[in-house]
Amino acid sequence: MPLGDLCAITASPSSDLFATLTVSAVGTPVVTPADITSAQRISTETLRRLPDPPAGVERYRLRPGDLVLVRLGSVGKVALLDADAGDWVYHSSCIRIRPDMERVNPVYLAAYLAHPPVVDQLLSHVQVGTVPVLTAGSLKSLPVVLPAPDVQQIMARALTEVGVQMDIQQRILARLDSVKQGLLAHLLGDELSGGSASRPQTLSLDRRAPRTRRTNRMS
Repeated sequence: MPLGDLCAITASPSSDLFATLTVSAVGTPVVTPADITSAQRISTETLRRLPDPPAGVERYRLRPGDLVLVRLGSVGKVALLDADAGDWVYHSSCIRIRPDMERVNPVYLAAYLAHPPVVDQLLSHVQVGTVPVLTAGSLKSLPVVLPAPDVQQIMARALTEVGVQMDIQQRILARLDSVKQGLLAHLLGDELSGGSASRPQTLSLDRRAPRTRRTNRMS
């Protein structure tokens, strides 16, 4: 069944709407391709914001259950929006997919769209140029394998658990990377910047007097 029959697909907004995009902690969060993780989730730590959302951005609001798919550059990356996506919008590099939840499970659909053979089909519709581009029109014609609703539900539960475990492992890896960088910074001190104040002190072995040959008292 074509994806366009199962979902409302909204094209990307104009890039002009995001001229004031910033790392400020105040404003409307904007989902960009860089925020999408390998577990089909949004990394809230990297979200940038629009301090004063311009007119016209309301049409591109996101809500829980929506999917955001990258259409420009890294075509095929997809994320499922959870309960945190209250007033978020999506970037001009993305397309919004809003599933009809009575017909297709969003968790199943997100995993389906990220499945490598399906990504290959997406890429076959990409307009080749300096930067690969996927249009909303070509996305609507993408065929979707649609199991029965109860089967989708079973698959969704299993896929959700896998996604949770992936998120846990990614957080562990991020912490370990921070520990590694912290250790390097501590051990190297100012070596890389040419300073000497914080250079690590090398351990020196205690120098002891050389042993003298013991004489045999019996001799």
